[in-house]
Order: sequence, then structure tokens, then C-alpha cells
Amino acid sequence: MKVLPALFGLCALNIVPAAVLADNLLDNPSFEQPKVKGMTDARKGGDLAAAAGKNTWTHLQSLDQSGKIAVGLTNVIARTGEQSIYVQFDQAENVKPAFLMSDLVPVQQGEDYRVSLWGRIDRRKPLTLDQGRPYLQADVEFYGADQSARIGDIDVRTQMIPGSPKRLLFVTHRWAEYYATFKAPEGASFMKVTFWWYPPKGEGTAKGLIYFDDAAIEGKPGTSVPSLDPPDAPEPKAEAAAGAPAPATKDPR
Repeated sequence: MKVLPALFGLCALNIVPAAVLADNLLDNPSFEQPKVKGMTDARKGGDLAAAAGKNTWTHLQSLDQSGKIAVGLTNVIARTGEQSIYVQFDQAENVKPAFLMSDLVPVQQGEDYRVSLWGRIDRRKPLTLDQGRPYLQADVEFYGADQSARIGDIDVRTQMIPGSPKRLLFVTHRWAEYYATFKAPEGASFMKVTFWWYPPKGEGTAKGLIYFDDAAIEGKPGTSVPSLDPPDAPEPKAEAAAGAPAPATKDPR
């Protein structure tokens, strides 16, 4: 099933409309490389780090070894282009998460950057409110010109999947955007974004499938050039409490 043109919580954030921001600073934002067929696990050829040409992504993997959370690429469904990321939960609860990490992206201190990701739940394998709710977490880190000294703390935002009983964000019948804005602190030359997919915590297990496409970092580009060495894969840390979901945006189709 190929779906063509049809994530960060508003939650008291200083939101900057996308129209006033610059072009997307990410390479391979729609996950079109490497090319895959069907559902391709990150461990079996569906790792974005293997993309040819320009590519922002350094890691796409699941830290869970039990098979409770799987992540990879697929050409079964896409919001734009031909491919998207999938995250599959199989009776997942209290296991290690999956994640997608960017390389260092050049930015300018004092500027706002809008980080976003579009998601859609699978119709045949839905994630629903009557089971444990997993959640998406976005970690944003800023670095100085030396690319090694982190400036400030990690800025963390979260979104329950599919949402709350009063406000669903991710649904089966359309793509929805989740987004947030982040201000580059003084001395920042680079930023790095890591999207985490965590299993439920104390709500029961989660079983279902969700797709993500069209990631973006929008804002003024920096002038520094990142090194050729990608950031190391992170260890999962104490995650923030999940917040309320953002209102779903209207399907542009």
C-alpha cells in the first residue's frame, strides 16, 4: 500500500511558524536512502547510516535484543517519496528503546530551530489507547565549534503514541506532524537531534506498528563544517515524563 502526500508538542513552547523559517537543514530527510523493499530491519539493510551521498543520519537501531521493539526502513508506505521509517512494538514493556540519531548540523547561536517529524499508525496493526502507550522522545543537544563540548543540558520533549484520550495525534487515516522549537544558546555552532521510541512504562504492553517520515530541522544554517567522524551511538538515559500531544495538523491531500 503506497500512500503519497497525505511531531513536536506545542505544550507552552515558543512556536515559530514554518513559513518564516529557512529550508530544511537535513540531508535525506525523507529516508529515501538506502533503497529497500518491503519491511527491512535496520540490522538487515534498513540502516540509514548506509545511505549513499549526502546523509545526515548516523544511527537507526533498536537497543532491545529481545525483538520487542524493531525499527527499520520500508517502501510499503510514505508521506512523500518512496520510503519511511517504521517502529514495531511486539508486546513491548520495560525494554530498551529504539532511536534515530542525526549527525551534527551547523547552526547559528541565538536562532530558533524547528524540529519536526510526521507519523502515521498502521491500519492493520494499530497502537491504541486500550493498551500500554509507547512514546516518542526528541533530544536536542548543542555543541561548540570544537564539536566535542556540549553547551547546556540536553533539551527533551516527549509525545505519547497515539496521544491522550482527549487528544489523539497519531492516527491510522492520515499523517500528522509533531514539532517543537529550540533556541541555539550562546556559543553554539552545531546541534544534534536524537528521536527515541520508548515502550510503555507501567501501563501494560504495546503491540502495533507506526511509520515516520519527513524529518526536518528548519532555521538559519550555520557556517561551520562538521567533521567526518559521526557521533557515537548513545546509551538510553532517564527519560522525561511524557507530555500532552499537540493538535494534529490537517491532512494536506
